[in-house]
Amino acid sequence: MRFDEKNDLSGFAVVEDWLLGPVRLAVLETALELGIADILAETGDPAEAARRLGAHPGNTLLFLDALTTMGLAEKREGRFANTSLAERHLRRTSGTYFGGLVENLKTLQLRNLDRLAALVRQGPPAELKREKRLDEETHWRAAAHGLACYQRSGLARLAADLVAALPEAQRLRRLLDLGGGPGIAGMEIVERHPGMTGVLCDLPTVAEVAREEIAARGLEDRMSVLPGDYNALDLGAGYDLVWASNTLYYARDLPAFLAKAHAALQPGGVFLSLHEGLKGERTRPAFHVLSRLPLALEGQDVSFEAGQIARAMLEGGFQTVESRELLLPMGAVRLDVGRKAGALPVERLG
Repeated sequence: MRFDEKNDLSGFAVVEDWLLGPVRLAVLETALELGIADILAETGDPAEAARRLGAHPGNTLLFLDALTTMGLAEKREGRFANTSLAERHLRRTSGTYFGGLVENLKTLQLRNLDRLAALVRQGPPAELKREKRLDEETHWRAAAHGLACYQRSGLARLAADLVAALPEAQRLRRLLDLGGGPGIAGMEIVERHPGMTGVLCDLPTVAEVAREEIAARGLEDRMSVLPGDYNALDLGAGYDLVWASNTLYYARDLPAFLAKAHAALQPGGVFLSLHEGLKGERTRPAFHVLSRLPLALEGQDVSFEAGQIARAMLEGGFQTVESRELLLPMGAVRLDVGRKAGALPVERLG
């Protein structure tokens, strides 16, 4: 049998894939709710898993099969086990457990799906309730622990790798982790550089979580916290390095704020920004465009275009800016490295 263009079903295959999105999310949420990964860590017998859940044996087996299809379980001769992915992110005792993060992202990314047509027709609401605004502090306090798991899952290591690859790496002594949330990335950077100290700046309730994480890691003598709105705070001075990832959305005047960060750096200091950079007239990467659409339609379109941060850095006083694209699991992001004129001291860290 031969399909011509009129009978081509490839378009329907794409639709089928889209339709599976809600199913996959529902399976993931159910696995988290039931604690399936914790049970499979102790028993691979589906009947025993059903008994522990107090669940229907046949439906438990069907659900475990679906988890296997999604790569969250393995099945051999009728018995099940966690995959490494499930061990890392679905075990409640894991430092990279994704339960809180999934709930937070679902709240942000899916909250307007039932009224997309109304928002398209009517436009953004005249006034957005305070609790729905992205800069609402209580939201970030609730999200901070989930963000800690996300940073532990790879962002912190990436941040430290990027800093270690800088030509100035051995001369960096003082870090400002700007809008760093729970601070895992900043701590990873500091730990890679003996003798380096760091300051984490974030909203007061988020800073409380950062203090907990710093204490748990035993870095109280090397990491301190500067609580408050970074737009209004005195950031201090004498930093060699500023790290900013997914936080510059909240700068009220981006060039002016980057000028403020520039002033906080000592001569030769480096500012690393890791944010999305939309291309194709703001139509790519798909992850950033689609995941933020429900927020954008209600008037919270915060995504940066490729080159926007680099231009603001130059406007804010940085002498040079280097930019490159990094491909991460959730899509391409843009690394912008701004340098202040001058030179850092040449002595190495002890």
